[in-house]
Amino acid sequence: MKKILSLAAALLLASAAISPAGAVDALSLITGADAGTAADAATSADRGAGKDETPQPYTPSAADPEACSKRLAEIERTLAEWESLKADEAAARFGVTAEDVTRRVENLTLLKNAYPRIINAISRKKQDDADLARQKGDASSPELTLNDKPPYKLGYYDAYIGSLDDIRKQIDDAKEGLARFDSYAAASQKLVEDREAAWRLARDNYQKEQNQKTSWQLQGAAYLLEIARAQLILDGFEKERAATALAKYELQYQRHGYLQKYIRENLDLSAEGFAAQIAALNAEIKKLEDSRPALNRQIKQAEAAAETAEMKYAAVKDDKDKDSAQLEMSYRTAERDRYRLQLEQLQETLVLYAERKRLWTLRYDLARGAVDETTIPAAVKNMNAEIKTLENNLLDVQKDLLSLQSRQSAISKMLDSGTTEPRYLPGLKKYSSAVQASIDSCLSYTAAVISLSAQERAFVGELQETYKTVSTFDKIHAFWKTHAATLLNTELWQSGGYAVRLREFLIALAIIVFGTWGARKLVHMFSWAVGKYFKFDETSRRTFDRFVFYLAGIAIFLTALHIVGIPLTAFAFLGGAVAIAIGFGAQNMFKNLMGGILLTLNRPFRLGDVIEVAGIAGTVTDLGVRSTLIRTFDEKEVVVPNSQLLDNQLINWSLSDALLRVGVDFGVEYGTPAKNVRDTVLRIADANPKILKNPAPWLYFADFGDSELDFTLYFWVNQKIASGMKVSSEIREAIQEAFAQEGLVMAYPHMDVSISSANAKNGAPQAAESEK
Repeated sequence: MKKILSLAAALLLASAAISPAGAVDALSLITGADAGTAADAATSADRGAGKDETPQPYTPSAADPEACSKRLAEIERTLAEWESLKADEAAARFGVTAEDVTRRVENLTLLKNAYPRIINAISRKKQDDADLARQKGDASSPELTLNDKPPYKLGYYDAYIGSLDDIRKQIDDAKEGLARFDSYAAASQKLVEDREAAWRLARDNYQKEQNQKTSWQLQGAAYLLEIARAQLILDGFEKERAATALAKYELQYQRHGYLQKYIRENLDLSAEGFAAQIAALNAEIKKLEDSRPALNRQIKQAEAAAETAEMKYAAVKDDKDKDSAQLEMSYRTAERDRYRLQLEQLQETLVLYAERKRLWTLRYDLARGAVDETTIPAAVKNMNAEIKTLENNLLDVQKDLLSLQSRQSAISKMLDSGTTEPRYLPGLKKYSSAVQASIDSCLSYTAAVISLSAQERAFVGELQETYKTVSTFDKIHAFWKTHAATLLNTELWQSGGYAVRLREFLIALAIIVFGTWGARKLVHMFSWAVGKYFKFDETSRRTFDRFVFYLAGIAIFLTALHIVGIPLTAFAFLGGAVAIAIGFGAQNMFKNLMGGILLTLNRPFRLGDVIEVAGIAGTVTDLGVRSTLIRTFDEKEVVVPNSQLLDNQLINWSLSDALLRVGVDFGVEYGTPAKNVRDTVLRIADANPKILKNPAPWLYFADFGDSELDFTLYFWVNQKIASGMKVSSEIREAIQEAFAQEGLVMAYPHMDVSISSANAKNGAPQAAESEK
């Protein structure tokens, strides 16, 4: 790259004349053109690129620290020359504003600061790559780095898990950094593309019109582009550094993970060793519990002292004494809060120790095969919930810690300021000691929480590895067993202090369903056996069956509740619901139920009876609790609510016997002998086997109609044998056929009209009408 022309020569050129050659010389300050004078710069530019071409902006090197150092020296010389000038004078000479000159100096300053960072990044990258290569090439056995020899105690294993958890956090931080710098690099790349477009626009304007203004704009665009390219290189280095750090931490984690597995496989889980470790942990727990009474006494003393200090502060009138009293009150309050915090964290630490003891016991039971491995998912779920709780506790402690540290920082400033009166210093120091004790307590508890959280996460991993060895069949069986138990224990409702769960409900339902089915069969068999000794009609038998079945149903229901242990009080709310339903929406249903009971007791009809009610006539085929089924003569089944059978007039055509009288109406025309009609019709009735001979059928001469002689044939049928409607239809067909053979004519409505001329008046005839 060519050297930058000195700024002095450029200024001399600008003061002499504004010319294209002067513009090219000004451009050389940014492009690096080698020129001693303006004329040489113009000649060099013309030789190297041609009059219509412009040298490209400088591109920083990401792999050559010498080139970066050389460019840095050029930038520093140019910046020194610019800074030696007054902004107003430089602005007047270049035809720009003082603000433009200031921006130019700021851009040069940015470049001056960027290149040392690039040089350092290149050197640091080499060192990081060497460290990563050395770490990858380390073939030594990891277990040789351990100071202790196997078998290892559980406490030693927990401590190693803590160090491994630290590396895991570093991996998480490195991943976050890699993602962050990746987004930075993408933004820098976009900035480079935008500034390349801006530089191309400035270049085209400069090539169209080479003057001092376009030259200044082209220089500015080139500087901005170089700054963006330098930032892109720095972001790339940071991204590579984060990736290298991530790779190093992952190698460390892999190596430490191997050691973790090695230590876990060589733990002292013998019965004697485990008992000794549990005893040591119990000793620590007892030590903490023994310190609680003394801490409670300290809290009481601190509370009394704080209350006294508050009373003194309230009683002080003098301002000078008030400051001392306020300081004493703050110290006593901090001391009280310190002991309270220590007691609270002592109790929580005991919980942490108990959890650690549970982990040790579970690990010991798992090692000796005393744990059902199919229950591991549930244990992992519970442990993940505990880890989440620990993380929430840690956040709460960190908030307290930040508050205490902020207070301690304020006290330290007062102690170090040198302006605090000497009489306040002892009180401030005691105040600082109380706050620092609270900070130490928070830090100690934080370390315990972090340690237990790391242990639980590690043990979750161990459990998951163990669960991989469980067969698929056992996993499916355990999954179904667990979820089925959860589903069956679902609480449906509770009343009177007793909860009804799905399991008990299903068992009771099964007993009721199968018991009802069995009861129906048994009741039918019982009814058949009783019917052999006692003559029941069909209605009585069905009534008896229903009565016995309902009693059996109630007994089955109560038995089901007793077997599953559901008291009747669990259905207490259902009684109220039933009462409300009857009162508001079930009156008709209840009325029909009562109607069914009354019809069963009074028995106004029986099964097979022909009845007529509310315009519905037919045979009773079923008598239910809520309704009665009637089959009409046209083979339609009508469901009639029992309440209608009680409220409306009911005609039972077969109450005393099964005989039904049927009438068939017909008419013949005038002039037909009635005796012939009677003989023919009665002969037809006698020939039909469905018509009873006793009572005998008979023909009724009903009336002299307007157009016919009206007759009605009456006959009786046995409803158990024949249908009255069908027999009447057969009789009508037979009458039509017999009348045709005998020459008897069926009548139909007609009218005769006659006109008499004898009654004409004034030449107009008078009509006389007669109907036959």
